[in-house]
Amino acid sequence: MPNKATRYIIPLAAGLIAAGLETHVARGDELTWQPAIDLILTAFETHPLVALSDGAGHGQTETRDFFHALIRDSRFSSTVNSVVIEFGNARYQSMIDRYVAGNPVTRDELRHVWEDTTQVSGVWSSPMYEQMLADVRSVNARLPPAHRIRVVLGDPPIDWTTVASPADEDMNDWRDAHLAHVVALEVMRRRGKALILIGGAHISRNVVFPNSLIHLLDSRFPDQTWVVGVLDSNRVDPDIKSRLQPESRPAGAPIRHTWLGRTDVRQIGFTLSRGVVEDDVDALLLLPSASARLAQSPSLDSAYKIELARRQALGYATLPFRGAKIRFEEGRTAFASDADEPLHAVLREMMRDRRLSVLVKAFSDRNEDDAAALSTRRAERVGDWLASRGITRSRLVPKGCGTQRPLTFGKTAADRAMNRRAELVRLTAQAGCTPPW
Repeated sequence: MPNKATRYIIPLAAGLIAAGLETHVARGDELTWQPAIDLILTAFETHPLVALSDGAGHGQTETRDFFHALIRDSRFSSTVNSVVIEFGNARYQSMIDRYVAGNPVTRDELRHVWEDTTQVSGVWSSPMYEQMLADVRSVNARLPPAHRIRVVLGDPPIDWTTVASPADEDMNDWRDAHLAHVVALEVMRRRGKALILIGGAHISRNVVFPNSLIHLLDSRFPDQTWVVGVLDSNRVDPDIKSRLQPESRPAGAPIRHTWLGRTDVRQIGFTLSRGVVEDDVDALLLLPSASARLAQSPSLDSAYKIELARRQALGYATLPFRGAKIRFEEGRTAFASDADEPLHAVLREMMRDRRLSVLVKAFSDRNEDDAAALSTRRAERVGDWLASRGITRSRLVPKGCGTQRPLTFGKTAADRAMNRRAELVRLTAQAGCTPPW
């Protein structure tokens, strides 16, 4: 016998069904798969920027194949003005403009675009990235000038011929800031539309690193970027994987207000993010193969191998200068217990290079009192330490940076310790607490 509450609930449920509300809720909970190219192009109807993850990791053939198909779709060039890429040194923008327009550029000239970025792993030398640039050139050859696709190089314009000391190379610190800068300058200011092709950690909204590209874009241009992540089936929880069944691939689906959107990001293999999927990305793609396939390994000539080894050694030597190795005790100017070794590494470099003058930047965590003044005293403390060991004061310029540019969100004690740090960079007109762009 139904009780009084049941007698009221049953008619209410029937009313909801009649109104179509229950059906709407169920439908909204499920994924709506569609061809991946359609998903991307439809997003441009409401957003000038679509940020697409460079596969489930750099150097995967699925990325190359999907990009190849996407830019060859007849709708792409009539919808999108530019492709912003991570794997190109902005110093060579005029060269890549000439190349994709079909003008003569030798390979020895062109290779500087991907070989001379701030990244020293050699990953961009995989043939797939050169091929992607060639794809744009090939597509443009069949298009009128007004519809040609422009490639915008996002990596900072580093000149490796001038980098000889670990105090020199700080452009890697500003990669996301430079990417945001070129998007603002080359796309948004021109009222264009751009596909941003970049590693997923740069565009995941809940990535553990602050000041990533998506954080900067969302701050400057709210609601203008649509983020598309790419799934690697091998990294997805088996129960979730069994529910991801589009009719064909490549396929994509918006994930907001779906069961997948409410899933923890780590269950889909996004290990550098936290929270639920719908707060991290707007849509997800499944590319053709069941698991990511690495592209052909790069074949490097001997001269470039030697140069890469030099850059890698410099990158390692940079850590005492700007790797959050010189840290401070909470609320104090006293050095953390493990700061002695990096301080001595800086001292040795400044003793070796007597012409080196540095900007000593120091930072505070947002939870510390009087953070700006404290950071200034910390910078002065580093200067005092070096001066007391023979470095001339005129070679040391202390600067407090307060809580600017935190390395972490400071949610744990270890994270907060990373933010209480000193960084040293060669003193130039551009050196400062914030990016030079």
